Amino acid sequence: MVLNLELNEIIKGHSCIKRLDFKKNGSIFTEGDIPTGIYCIESGKVKLIKNEVKDKQRIVHLAGKGEILGVHAVVNNHSFTTSAIAIDKTKTIFLRANDFLGLIESDNQYKLMVMRSLVSRIDTMEHHLSMINDKPSEQRFADMLLMLAGKYGLKTKKLLKIKLSMEELASYTCTSRSYMKKIILDFSAKGIIAYHRGEITILDKKQLACITLKEKADEQA
Repeated sequence: MVLNLELNEIIKGHSCIKRLDFKKNGSIFTEGDIPTGIYCIESGKVKLIKNEVKDKQRIVHLAGKGEILGVHAVVNNHSFTTSAIAIDKTKTIFLRANDFLGLIESDNQYKLMVMRSLVSRIDTMEHHLSMINDKPSEQRFADMLLMLAGKYGLKTKKLLKIKLSMEELASYTCTSRSYMKKIILDFSAKGIIAYHRGEITILDKKQLACITLKEKADEQA
């Protein structure tokens, strides 16, 4: 999602905001619940999860600092379509639904900012669906790693600032856990990444980029 920094600053300046902290694996909101307000992420990382058939869950988005959660549900007055879980310690600014709606009704510029936020959300989801439908698992994984590096940054020159389990990596890329393990072993053997207990080290960013572009090159040939 595109960061709406202007809208963030306006929300932060509201007199009725509350600061809410969530521990690792803490629930921010749950799919099916009626929204009580919106959450601006000040720090930390959040995964948005959707329930699927046979009690399975899939990660549909990974959020970070500057993103606003819950806008779609509040503006459209419907229940949450996903659950939000803190991946690690996360700090948020919370504004109740009525206060948020009153804020955006007070200025047409605020309405435009919210519209941009909602369009950005749609674009992000469409990109993710396109990646799942059009690319093989190896490319989806390479795309994901480059996205994570761009969004969350690196602790050192090569270590990602986000830890994800094998199950979480498989869920986001719509791949089985067993095949994700195979991909990770293959990428590790080729010197592209190193993976240990959720920590991902990107050893060869150029090779990752080449993998994501491979399909385009094949199509042009």
